[in-house]
Amino acid sequence: MKLKELFDKYTFDEILPYLRKIEPENEDSMYQFREAFHLLRHMEPSKEDCGKVRIKWSEDEDETERYISVHPLEGQRWDVGLAKEVVVADELKLDEKEIAARCLWSITFWGFEDEPDPEERNPFEYPPEQMNKYDVALYKIQLSQWKRTTPRRYRNFSIPLCVDTFYADRRRKRNKNRIKRMRNHRVECRKKYLKMHSQREEFIMKLVRCGAFEREDVDYLHQVESGMYYPYDSRTWDVSKRVDYILESINKYQNVDFSQYDDVIICLRAASEHPVTDAEKEKLIAGLPESLKALPIRIGLGVKETLKQEMEMQLLLNIIK
Repeated sequence: MKLKELFDKYTFDEILPYLRKIEPENEDSMYQFREAFHLLRHMEPSKEDCGKVRIKWSEDEDETERYISVHPLEGQRWDVGLAKEVVVADELKLDEKEIAARCLWSITFWGFEDEPDPEERNPFEYPPEQMNKYDVALYKIQLSQWKRTTPRRYRNFSIPLCVDTFYADRRRKRNKNRIKRMRNHRVECRKKYLKMHSQREEFIMKLVRCGAFEREDVDYLHQVESGMYYPYDSRTWDVSKRVDYILESINKYQNVDFSQYDDVIICLRAASEHPVTDAEKEKLIAGLPESLKALPIRIGLGVKETLKQEMEMQLLLNIIK
């Protein structure tokens, strides 16, 4: 049986109990597996001969415990994975729904979408694309540290900040005196601070660029103590059902204690051809969990053309200082 045929055979609710056994500590992410599952069912598998996906006991001698291996699906293009023949080792007596759950977990190992979001920048790009002032300061610190601590023969000049792995490992194990340890600690604290504010600035600019908020409405995010971010996407291919889909995600497939937060930002986005209507906005707010509706909510409507008929909800939960 091809993987696409296996996914088409069952509903997400039928494989969910097995998925929860695989991911017992991630109840807040089950809705993302659901989004990925429906996207996979909607996709067409590759027409090429893509080989087999084999499910068997692990054979890695370095592993302290054996586990059920699903290979190769991690990192594969989804259309290629869907076209693979599913082969289960004879010694494994697995229910087909568990096989589907394990394949879903494996194919989403590196993310819940096949293609990267064009709005997200490449985290391995140096210097970072679309640098904000926090990125600039962070890059200067990293570059200075790289030049100061890495001998020239161990530097990779074609890729700034990269160091020969042997030298990097040896440097980590090398003893440092107290002054150097204190200096390194201060530098690491500064880098952590800049990374945090770079992420917040990037999110603020995303909210502003799509037209959902003015800068002054969300600039306070630099002052909040901490927060949690959840992105939701409808997978309905039907404008009339997209709000219901997102409400199901948050009410049925997610377990979050919203009462621990002080403030909420909700950004609803859709393509300009199928914009979010006031009726959809009101329906979504009315259907949110009571513990979430009890909090102060800032809500904005923005545009994202790549969504076509679908809707995206970005939920940011904040703990105020």
